[in-house]
Amino acid sequence: MANKKPRGRETAWDMVLSMGAVIATVGVIMLIAWRPQEEVKQQVDYETAVASAVIAQTWPISIPKTLPAGYQATSARLEPESYGDAGDIRWILGFQTSAGEYVSLWQSDGPKGKVVAPATNSAICESTATINGATWQKCEIDKPLTRAFVKTEGDLTSIVSGTAQWDELLRFTESLVPAKP
Repeated sequence: MANKKPRGRETAWDMVLSMGAVIATVGVIMLIAWRPQEEVKQQVDYETAVASAVIAQTWPISIPKTLPAGYQATSARLEPESYGDAGDIRWILGFQTSAGEYVSLWQSDGPKGKVVAPATNSAICESTATINGATWQKCEIDKPLTRAFVKTEGDLTSIVSGTAQWDELLRFTESLVPAKP
């Protein structure tokens, strides 16, 4: 205790030693407590959701005619449209591709102006594409990465979006057919 420095006379070296002790302690705790987290892929039986949606809805629910190999359904639901007016409904069908990218279909009878921005992460629509004889807007934004095809027929807006490459989104869009009861 005789070598103890009087209070107020600490040096920068003392601070470095204290910080080193704190960092070492935190490092040991991290090593002991670390548990790697694996991504859990939620699989959904979308055929059941489709059957329920077809019965409940007056407009045609779309589904892919055939799913490419490796696609896993991650979401399928018919729910009130939170971006539209009271009584508006949306159909959401989402998939994870074999490459780990995301592809989704969002159909809504809500106002296009209110529905497209949230469904596409406010992507910019600068061109069009003709898919199965219909004109779709082609939209894209870098952050967060979102590519989308948007089509409006009457009161129904259909949006195919995701992080997948354009050719994969195009194949998915081309495969859409009305679900049968």
